[in-house]
Amino acid sequence: MSANADVAIVGGGIIGCALAAFLAEDGARVRLYERDEVAAGASGRNSGLLQHPMDEALTDIFAASEALYAELGHGFELPPEVVGVLVVGEDAAALEPIRAEIAGQFPELAAEALDAPHELEPALAEDLVAFRLDTGRPVPPAAATRAFAARAREAGAEIREGVAATPLMEGDRAVGVRTPQGEEPAGAVVVAAGPWSAALVDPSGAWRPVVPSWGVNVELRLSHPPRHSIEETGIESLKTSGGAAGPLFSIVTRGGVSALGSTFLPEQPDPAELAPALLERGTRFIPQLAGTHAASVRACARPASPDGRPLLGPLATQALFLATGHGPWGVSLGPGSARLVADAVLGKPANIPPELAATRF
Repeated sequence: MSANADVAIVGGGIIGCALAAFLAEDGARVRLYERDEVAAGASGRNSGLLQHPMDEALTDIFAASEALYAELGHGFELPPEVVGVLVVGEDAAALEPIRAEIAGQFPELAAEALDAPHELEPALAEDLVAFRLDTGRPVPPAAATRAFAARAREAGAEIREGVAATPLMEGDRAVGVRTPQGEEPAGAVVVAAGPWSAALVDPSGAWRPVVPSWGVNVELRLSHPPRHSIEETGIESLKTSGGAAGPLFSIVTRGGVSALGSTFLPEQPDPAELAPALLERGTRFIPQLAGTHAASVRACARPASPDGRPLLGPLATQALFLATGHGPWGVSLGPGSARLVADAVLGKPANIPPELAATRF
């Protein structure tokens, strides 16, 4: 039995590593367990875009996350300017109500209809319609997660990579974790293991408010990459666990590398098999994709909840906390979510909204 930790964290993605940093900086003895390596999951395999979630329940967390990224340091630099997100389609009459609704709900996004999208973004096909949202900061996948891990270690947290852990229960209380090396006690346990979190909390399978939603990213090097982040209208309908499976177009460029998506699939795909379909679909929007060869392809499982919102804070079981269910918004909302859960663990006023509470399902 190793020395007790005040808090054990299961999962080394963006949320788990940010939690470790915040808790350790607030004086807790923290031990984080990651079965693979830090940022091995969606936090390191996503498209790398900090983007407004366009959900009133999540806007404060997004704003908090941007502020936390700005002060993160440890080799991470938040781009000072947004690149803008272009929402594109083929039918102006169908696109305009979507733009108007966003403009009404989120005026800060300055949802602007574009008369000639191709002139603003030459990479686009000339016959498309689009509107622009004032959001989107491309960052390298995994960069923020590794920076939070470095910050956590600097504050005294112990991060164990290559060690799987499950909550250890005594009655209705979490008392530590069980690892292949044995049982390790802790005063509280936080499960931040992405789509696998529900299975760790309830191995029986009866409670599954979070399920995997698989995405495939195709990385490309284009001669004239888009300056904006671009996504096809309709992607928002795929972001919850009940969304329809199938590829829609999105592309994010950072450092000369473009990440092409998007898929939201219930079963793990073969990314190499799916890549040609994504390229074919994308050619309709970015003509230069025709004949382009992928530099790399990868798949990751996002943690999707039925309502597309995260599950944060304490569970009914004592000393057991949850931080998961962010779907495609993990990087955009991770630090803000981690701050809320860290405060809950430490007994501070956490202000977790009821619509994000871990106990709502």
